[in-house]
Amino acid sequence: MFTAPRVSEPQSLYQLGWAYAPEGMFAFDSVTGELIDANPSAEGLSGYSREELLRMHIAMLHPEDERERVKAAFLGAKGQPSRYTGYHIRRNNGRCASVEISSSKSLVLDGRSVSIWVYIDITGQEEKEHRLSTQNWALEAYAIAALALGRAQPSEQLLLQSICEAITHQSVYVLAWIGIAEDGPERPIRVAGAAGNALDYLDGLHLSWSEDDPAGRGPTGICIRTNKLQILEDAETSPIFGLWRKRAKQFGIRSAVSLPLRIDSGRHGALVVFSERPNAFEAAAIKVFEHLVSELVHGLHALEQEKLLQAERLRLTKTQAKLTEALSAMVAPIVLAMEMRDPYTAGHQSRAAEIAVAIGREMGWEEERLQGLRTAAMVHDIGKISIPAEILTKPGQMNAAERAMINEHAEIGYRILKDIPFVWPIAEIVRQHHEKLDGSGYPRGLKGDEILPEAKVLAVADVVEAMASYRPYRPGIKLHIILQQIEKDAGTLLDPEAVKICLSLFREKHFMVPGWARQ
Repeated sequence: MFTAPRVSEPQSLYQLGWAYAPEGMFAFDSVTGELIDANPSAEGLSGYSREELLRMHIAMLHPEDERERVKAAFLGAKGQPSRYTGYHIRRNNGRCASVEISSSKSLVLDGRSVSIWVYIDITGQEEKEHRLSTQNWALEAYAIAALALGRAQPSEQLLLQSICEAITHQSVYVLAWIGIAEDGPERPIRVAGAAGNALDYLDGLHLSWSEDDPAGRGPTGICIRTNKLQILEDAETSPIFGLWRKRAKQFGIRSAVSLPLRIDSGRHGALVVFSERPNAFEAAAIKVFEHLVSELVHGLHALEQEKLLQAERLRLTKTQAKLTEALSAMVAPIVLAMEMRDPYTAGHQSRAAEIAVAIGREMGWEEERLQGLRTAAMVHDIGKISIPAEILTKPGQMNAAERAMINEHAEIGYRILKDIPFVWPIAEIVRQHHEKLDGSGYPRGLKGDEILPEAKVLAVADVVEAMASYRPYRPGIKLHIILQQIEKDAGTLLDPEAVKICLSLFREKHFMVPGWARQ
């Protein structure tokens, strides 16, 4: 039987690679699928010792519902290099971890056809991406709902209904409703507004906030009674949701959040949001909804007090300012989640933002416009969230297919941001930051004045920061060389005015970028 040598200390480059590779590496018989060796990382990933792993079939490394699919993939590989996603490894404690799998070409060793299968644990990456997704869902819901708050509403009922409709604009939120607690022996909850694909879930449902009523012992009843936030992580497993579990499953409801709503001294209730996904309400998303509830209360107060039109317009202006501030503030966790996936470019967007804003300020732009430029710069690479982490951190030069995937990030960033109602054209700036004056850029090959001024400035800042920073495939480039290059590209690829100001900032005014050492 073929086995890789097991020695106390590796004696060759091949032994070193096998012993210290961070990924789990399994050697299988290419014909039978029988495991004939495993490296130390494979032992750590699976929880089994090498001795326990030997002679196991490849399918036994996976949960039962994946085994037939694994066998088919193994036979379908026919000894050729392949890559597989959407699989899990089943550890010896019964728990599963998400993995990406790559297989090698088969080689004949000691008369036996052998292939190496590499398992990479991506559980942490999936969790980070899930957190980012929950933030994005909540951010879009907040943005649209805040616009609804900013519009004058003829009645409280229409305002509450518009908020529910705005929240469920994103399909991941299948139902949003606002309940007002009423007095009386049964302490019923009156539905004051509701919207979403699962709206019929509420039809005929007995709603109460009484502790003596079983219907009042669920998340919403507890929320109203205690005035405390309640999170339902998974409707299929929560012990306090048993009364509604079957009905929730019928309407595709998996998780929910109930937020207390104190309208005035005499009225209180809750905003309840349901999602089709479990664990859809991370901490960042909860903060967004809490802020929305706060704004909703202010809106209701304004309607109740019937303020004069001039005072109402002033309030709406302040609400818009708060929306702008909140949207800008929410950029930070999005950037953090992105940079956790790609440590080599950590800080790139914030440094590019510093350079871009400095150029814009020298151009005489107003602070409000500079704020928009900064916001766009802080998320200009958000589209890279769709690119596999192993491509972003690849130590060598990318091939044509990988480069094409990277080049899609500007358009993907536009799609992510286009429906968020920033007061600035953030999505379009992000979309255009790789366009060139001569039309040689991407994604649309825009020329000259077809490109937004903010995108032209961001393009210069992006080039300077990217060239100066370390990358897996090259060291950072000296600043004087970078400045020579953008000077050469001025007027053809890059905006000449933005380049001129950038050169002056670094050469004459000795502008410093946070996080850079002066080169």
